[in-house]
Amino acid sequence: MAFPLMPGYDHINVVADLDPGTALRDTELGERIRDYPKLLPAGSPDFGHAVQTGRQWRIGSTGAMDPSSARYGLAAHLRIDARDQDDAELARAMRAAADRLDPEEGEQLPKDEWEVGDRRYRVIRMERFALIGHRTMEPPRGCDAALGGTDGLLRGYLIDPRAPAGQWEAQLRLNLVGFVALPGPAPEAVRTEARHAILTHPGVVLLPPTFTVVEVKGETWEPLTGGHHPEEARERLARHFTDLLPRFREFQGDPVPPAELAEWAEASKLIEASTGHTFTVMGREFRILRISRMLRLGRDGPEAPRPSDQERYGLHGTAAGG
Repeated sequence: MAFPLMPGYDHINVVADLDPGTALRDTELGERIRDYPKLLPAGSPDFGHAVQTGRQWRIGSTGAMDPSSARYGLAAHLRIDARDQDDAELARAMRAAADRLDPEEGEQLPKDEWEVGDRRYRVIRMERFALIGHRTMEPPRGCDAALGGTDGLLRGYLIDPRAPAGQWEAQLRLNLVGFVALPGPAPEAVRTEARHAILTHPGVVLLPPTFTVVEVKGETWEPLTGGHHPEEARERLARHFTDLLPRFREFQGDPVPPAELAEWAEASKLIEASTGHTFTVMGREFRILRISRMLRLGRDGPEAPRPSDQERYGLHGTAAGG
């Protein structure tokens, strides 16, 4: 069947009279843009899948490191959907697609788009970036505390480029249209694809952020852990000292002495009790940083993985179509 194009994919609906929550987030974004005016690529893209029903696209899941992993996630989603279907033929079609994406034997079919009944499933690519200023990256925002009750994998998240936006969100989205999120040197073919994506997918929507914890070592920042909201990132750093490090030492055959375990436990308590996003324990400095995410949109919906994304993980091209 023919699926509708995405309405308003390259428009930004700037609204002066926003609801109080959106207005507060937009005001805070404006303050951050002034304090952290530059855009910085923040690592490899994130992958997941989205589902189109009628004119509406919703995210099915995020958090995959590569297109292949996203396809496995899509297969799991299709099998769950199949169990909830009253239409036996539709359920069989969903299971058949899932079996190609996650077969019991043989290799995965590297196909990033599937049309099943009245739904279209697509593996999508999201780019990560950070705001930077004064030689430091943006910390969490005050409004980010509300993310604690949301699904970090964005299941069911509506992709709506026409949603009301404040002036600062509009400004950031315009800044991101021409942004090429390529950290460090990249092959010319990869840069060509990135420039081509600006033409084929000129629309940009902002997605909820993720957070990473880094240890500051002079001029270098070493990522340690992270989370879907600031408190989760803090909790995981605390567990780094009480869970991960002791197990790692045990695995190496070097059990941690009781005195050192007590020191790590105290560091964990200090981290949990901290109210800021920069803290020092055991003479080491840690920071929680905000990693923003964006999704590019074209006439036919959200951007799928690029050829270089496939080749980077050992695949040479991908099948498309229904």
